[in-house]
Amino acid sequence: MPQYPRVFVMALRLETRYLIEKSEPLLEYATHLEPLMPQLEWNLKRSGYALESHQYIAIVLYITAVTLTLLSLVVVAPVVATGRIENSYTSILFTICITAITALYLFVQPLLEIRRRARLIDRDLEYMLKDMRIQLSAGVPLFDTLVNIVRGGYGECSNICEGIIQEVEQGRSITEVLDNVGMWSPSEYLRRMLWQIVNALKSGSDVSDALDTIANDIRLDKENRIKSYGKELNLYGLVYLMFAIIGPSMGVTLLAILSGFLGKDVINENLFWMILGAVIVGQIFFISYVRGKRPAV
Repeated sequence: MPQYPRVFVMALRLETRYLIEKSEPLLEYATHLEPLMPQLEWNLKRSGYALESHQYIAIVLYITAVTLTLLSLVVVAPVVATGRIENSYTSILFTICITAITALYLFVQPLLEIRRRARLIDRDLEYMLKDMRIQLSAGVPLFDTLVNIVRGGYGECSNICEGIIQEVEQGRSITEVLDNVGMWSPSEYLRRMLWQIVNALKSGSDVSDALDTIANDIRLDKENRIKSYGKELNLYGLVYLMFAIIGPSMGVTLLAILSGFLGKDVINENLFWMILGAVIVGQIFFISYVRGKRPAV
């Protein structure tokens, strides 16, 4: 996989030299697992990882092994040391589940990063396109326009333009660079924009109208996402009302009544503390989910 300038990639924790060196003994095993994930290399490129697919798999295997070892020492070993083997099954199951969740999360991390970068790009792309259209209509050369975009502070869009400038300054053709960046772009609108520019450069036509059309499409898409999110909020509010307010309050009242019949051995103070903890954790996850669904406009 070609190595792009660092401006093209995100400073991700899994790309540290320490993890790359520590996972080298697992590269042979990762090579055997690589055919099982044919899309991983393409996802890594689009997400901004400067890693080969077998390197990424090796890092995931290393982190998974470390997680399993640490959990075994911290959770399972103390229970086994007490001599209560029958109580260790829960600890072993907990360790296996956490390890499996860690490995699964690391394997889907490139897809999550692609979506995150696409949202960051689409958030500023409309304004960047309008700026580019004004400059190109005024006769500013494309390369100078990209330089001005970098100085304009358009977030992830400016970072991508800075990488394009570095590639062109190294002697590569601007059409080739734009075409390659469009191939691995996580944003569909950015890909369309770059390929429109490439086609205009090859045919000698005016690209301003095409950029204006893409900017309008992005604006309409943002408006549709805002309307859709507004409709979803009504459902989210109902779910929150049922499971975070009505359910716990009525449930606690019912348990308080049943405690007079079932006794304190079945319904005790610890049960109510567990319900409180579950409500708090559930609200945190619910708020995080709703916040993640909010369109980045």
